[in-house]
Formats: sequence, C-alpha cells, structure tokens
Amino acid sequence: LIVDYWAEHGRAQDVAIYYLDMKITYGELKNLSDRVANAMHKLGIAKGDRYVIRTPNQPEYMIAFLGGQKIGAVPIPTNVMLREGELEHIINNSEAVAVITTSKYIQAIENIRPKCPTLKHVIVVGETKGNQIAFADLLQEDAASLPYVETHKDDPAYFLYTSGTTGAPKGVVHCHRFTIGAGDPIGKFAMGLERGDICGGPTALTWMYALGHNFLFAFRWGVSTAIYADERFNSERAYEFIQNYKITIFAGTPTIYRMMLAVKDAEKRYDTRSLKYCLSSGEPLLAETWREWMRRFQVKILDSMGQTEAHEFCTTQTTLKVKIGSMGKPLPGIEVAIVNEKGEILPPGEMGHLALRRDHPGLFKEYFKDPERTKEVYFPNNWYDTKDLATMDEEGYFWYGSRSDDIMTSHGYRISPADVETALQEHKAVLESGVAGVFDPEMGEKVKAWVVLHEGYQPTPELAKELQEHVKATIAPYKYPREIEFVRELPKTSSGKILRRELRRVEKEKLQRK
Repeated sequence: LIVDYWAEHGRAQDVAIYYLDMKITYGELKNLSDRVANAMHKLGIAKGDRYVIRTPNQPEYMIAFLGGQKIGAVPIPTNVMLREGELEHIINNSEAVAVITTSKYIQAIENIRPKCPTLKHVIVVGETKGNQIAFADLLQEDAASLPYVETHKDDPAYFLYTSGTTGAPKGVVHCHRFTIGAGDPIGKFAMGLERGDICGGPTALTWMYALGHNFLFAFRWGVSTAIYADERFNSERAYEFIQNYKITIFAGTPTIYRMMLAVKDAEKRYDTRSLKYCLSSGEPLLAETWREWMRRFQVKILDSMGQTEAHEFCTTQTTLKVKIGSMGKPLPGIEVAIVNEKGEILPPGEMGHLALRRDHPGLFKEYFKDPERTKEVYFPNNWYDTKDLATMDEEGYFWYGSRSDDIMTSHGYRISPADVETALQEHKAVLESGVAGVFDPEMGEKVKAWVVLHEGYQPTPELAKELQEHVKATIAPYKYPREIEFVRELPKTSSGKILRRELRRVEKEKLQRK
C-alpha cells in the first residue's frame, strides 16, 4: 500500500497528516491502518466486501479507508449531508456489510438499519450504544499479524456514488490502478509535488477531487496533507488554515475562491507566502476570479476538469501557459478529444462531446450492477462520453460548455447555461448563479436565472434589469435570462455542483400549481 511504502523507505518519521494540533507520521499511519485491517478481518470482513464510511474530514476517515483496503475490502466514502433515503440506497445497492460513522451521525444509520439486510456491523467513532462497535477498539488490535491479501490492479479499490445530477446515485467502481495511474501524472504535472509539500483544502474528502488531491495522491507522492476540520466553510478560517499549516498546494473551487476574495485585505492580514499553487475544479473558473486572486496573492490558480468516473484528465499544468477560462490540456498519457454523436473526432473550434479513451488508467471500471448504463456511456469505438459538451482550440486547450442534458433551446437557439452563469458572475453583485430552461408558451423554453447576491446588495427589479443588460453586453444577446429570481442559496450536490435538474423540477411544480 502507498502508506506502507513510505513508512518502509525512509519517510517513517515524515508527517503524513496534520489535523488540529495532531501530527500523524507515515510510520504511525501504517501502524494504525494495520490495526484497523486486523480488526476488520476478525469481524469477518473479507476481500471484495464493501463498507460505507460516513464521517466528516478527520484522520479516522483515512485510517478506515486504508485499513479496509489492506484486506482487500472496498471502502465507500459518503458525504455526511446525505439523507436517510440516499444512505439506504447506497448501502443496499452496494450490499455493504459495515458502516463506519461518528456518534454525531449515527442516528440516520440506526434509523435505516432494519431496512439494510446486508449490514452486519456498525462501527462508531465516539460514544457507542447497544451492539455498535467502538472504532477506538479497532485501534487496540494487534498490528503485527496482518494477513496477506493479494489484490490485482483491476480489483475494486473503492466505490464513489455519483452526486445525482442525472437521477439516482450510481455506484462508480474504481480499481487499484487508479492511485498510481492517475496519481502519478496529476502529482507531477498538475500539482508539482515534491518532498516537503503540504496539501489541503476545505472540500469534503468524500468528493473525488479532494479524495485525490488531498488524500490518495498526496500519499502516493509521500507528502503531507492537512485536514480542514470545520464542517462548514468559512473564508476567514480558510486563510487561517493556509497560514497555520503553511499549505503549499491548496485545492478549492471557484465559489470558494470568490468567497475568500470577499474578505477585505486578506492578503495583508494573513500569511499565505507558503502557497506554490492553488487548484480549482467543480465549476468554470471566471477570468475575473483568476486575475483578482493573482493580483492579491501572486499565486496561480490551476483550473481542471474531472468527474466521479474519471477524476482529473484536463488541467492547466504547472509547466503550461495559463489560458484563463480554459480547463487546460490533457495530462500526459491521457487521450482526450471532442467527438460528435457517433464518437467521431471533431476539428478545433467545434462544440461536441468531451470524451476519453477507454484505456485511461484513472477511468472507472463500471457502474456497480448496471452493465446497461455502463455500456451507454461508451461510443462503439471505445471513447468514454463524459456527457459534457466542450470545444478544443488550435493550441489543444479545452473549453467547457455545459452538461449535454442541460442545453436549452429557446427561439431555435441552443444555449449553454454555463455561458449565461459565467456572464452573470462577472457582475460585481453576483456571488453565484444557476441557469436552466423553463417552459414558456411563446418561446417553448426560456432562459431563467437564479441568483445569489454578494453581501451588501439588495434584490430589486432594477438590479434584475441591470443583470439582464449586463448579460446582453457580455455574450450573444439572445442568451440573456428572460427571468431572474433572487435566492439565498442554490440547490447543490454533496460535492457542490449546482443541481439544474432541481431548479427545473421546482419551476415545473410552480407551473402545475397555477
């Protein structure tokens, strides 16, 4: 295992994890994960068995993840914000035999436990009740008698469940080849990792982006990771996090960077000189955000594109010139193209499906127990369809369009919601926005925007009109939102992506009530 390698090759005393005032070295992490592996083995958990992890960002999450893998078991990280119905679906769909959670989040598990027939063990970090097993007891197990379990590069290493942007969450199966096959080029070209680096960021470690950059890839390269302990994001705390742990590689999202930039004089109040690079993913990065961050902190934000099924495959690599607004170029060894509906490669400048070759080592193996859906995401010539629309320019840089199923058709024009969202968010009043097509008796479908304002701005008809005119002046006028609704927050997935499907659903219900 990646942690064991460094513990046995000269880095046993190097810090693997920083958490609050705690430091865990690679040697200690190996020992702790060995203990958990032995304890799980004695519970009867075996190679191929699935187990759900439901904890916030904390060391126990990483220890449980690595410990189970050592006996060939398959961890399934889940976001603590998931509701009971979502958890029940994941446990039953994956046929999980165990859940590892905390005393704060145990009640939802106990509520659904009678409806989960495969669930044998509930392991709790913190106070236990009844037949629950204390995670602390697992850490008391002997670390010396770990059974040898052989795993293959194509054996399942972990599942991630999709965030539900296109229906019920799907179990995405990733194999052991992922950590090396994806981690090596990402660590070298997208993160510039070297001994002494400290990775970290405020997003949940259950999200593919953070799971890779702030956990698996950091350990693959033998560097440190700092765990952001707060469950809710706070801009001031994010600066303190960078300052206190001397973060060198900070992984955020465009929304996080916008919120951090809203902190007045942050560049004077906090010491961020440790930063080498900032990383971004999850949504398009606005040019204004990039320039303002660069101006105030003199650190590049390296944008990227990835997804639950494939992690990061396009990125503004450390050695490339930055094209602001682009998702960068494919990482070395990864073949990416823009293709049409038949999977045929399109020339530069044409919008089409963003696709990856099936042999990409970071690509998922399958949707669990769903061969038909797995088959549907591949073109006959073995290109994987990300279901995203994009273009490639003459220099080989890729530019995001939108989800293929989010495209709106209004007055005969095909309109990408991402174009409209980007235009709106370039206005100083807008913190974030979501755009979707809604029914209109004359136009068939009209563009509607839901807008969250920065603090200090009031939602008025005058501001709505100003935003409409701003969009008309920024992009093709026919794309402007015919209707703007001001909201306090937008519906999002557990990984922070805007649920346009939910915006459309709520709007449809409003129309039906009329």
